[in-house]
Amino acid sequence: MTVPAKHSEASVDVVVIGDGPAGSALALACTAAGVDTLLVGDDAEWGNPYGTWIDDLDAVDILTGHDVLGAGPFDVVAWSDRRHDLGRAYGMLDNVALRTVLRAGVTHRFGRVAFVRTARGRHTVELDSGEQLSCRLVVDAAGWPAAFADRVNGSSTPAWQTAFGVVLTEPPAGDLAQPTVMDFRSPSEQHARAPATEYSTFVYSLPVADGWLVEETVLAARPAIDPLDLLPRLAARLQTEPDALLSSAVRTESVRIPMGGARPRRNQPIVAFGAAAGYVNPTSGYSVVHSMLMATPVAAAIEAVLGTSPDDEVADSIPVWNAVWPVAHRRTRTLHDYGLDMLTRLDADQTRQFFGEFFDLPPDMWPKYMRSGTPPTELSAVMARLFRQAPWSTRRRLMVGNPMAFARLLRPS
Repeated sequence: MTVPAKHSEASVDVVVIGDGPAGSALALACTAAGVDTLLVGDDAEWGNPYGTWIDDLDAVDILTGHDVLGAGPFDVVAWSDRRHDLGRAYGMLDNVALRTVLRAGVTHRFGRVAFVRTARGRHTVELDSGEQLSCRLVVDAAGWPAAFADRVNGSSTPAWQTAFGVVLTEPPAGDLAQPTVMDFRSPSEQHARAPATEYSTFVYSLPVADGWLVEETVLAARPAIDPLDLLPRLAARLQTEPDALLSSAVRTESVRIPMGGARPRRNQPIVAFGAAAGYVNPTSGYSVVHSMLMATPVAAAIEAVLGTSPDDEVADSIPVWNAVWPVAHRRTRTLHDYGLDMLTRLDADQTRQFFGEFFDLPPDMWPKYMRSGTPPTELSAVMARLFRQAPWSTRRRLMVGNPMAFARLLRPS
């Protein structure tokens, strides 16, 4: 369980700002490493549904021995212009169980951070209440965009994954009664009254704790598509009217996730982590499992830095930044960003064709493309394989702008 911080505990080694999954995971890993750590946040509910591939979840060491699935595991399918049986188990996290595990033994101060001041000696973190905390290292894990860690050149414009979904009491009729992670077929191909759109969407259909979530999603777009604009398309897909769909829903979901965008600069005293550090995967929109995977190595770097610096000095943040974003992960991110840029240029037919080729890759290859920690050489091999088997119309899109630059991307050193 969470250990509430006493008012007198004003001086610690590390303050983690943000008590969502990423911040809680890092605070847990730091605490387990023996680092005097304080997690600060407003203790809000984790309302977003978090889906995960089971093999990725099983790799998270801080969850070993704990069951944090709320639904699943189950076999899932995807649809391009044809069905793809993925042969890879998927599940939905139980946010309450996950929160309990990640907060166990963690000292937690309830409140919002107003500002952080860095002096020669220690950081001062001031809460809205006026309370001041003194520490040697500050980690901003309060989500995107980073609230206290400066971004590269201020910011860059991300693409946005947006979605609108409903939770139904029963599975929908037809193909969507099978757990589905992506169905790129247009509603107009299934139901004549589907509204026309200028952007590509897919539907996500999975059991959750309180029913069956069916969600219409824009994978990535610049500028963002308003989630509510997806309601008529979702209703048409489910062969109903928007008002009737809303009336039958147990609840609704509205999602906005930044895809890509600048990472915070590394030569600064405040370290970012999780979505604040740019962990949102540009190919999927996922970040929670990767944040939990990275909590242990980042905590180890924090422990090492604190052990080699005086107690009365601000800790060196650069080694911690290098753990947050290892060189290999930065190179992988460059490849992912290129892929994201390419996807935002595809129309609906091209997107459907691309994912048809993608899910036709061998089952040990396509999952690598969706992981933030895949070594760049392995990711480039996946991209090269996809390029070779794609039709020329898709190849031209893949080589947007500079074919030589694209060729170099496929051979990262």
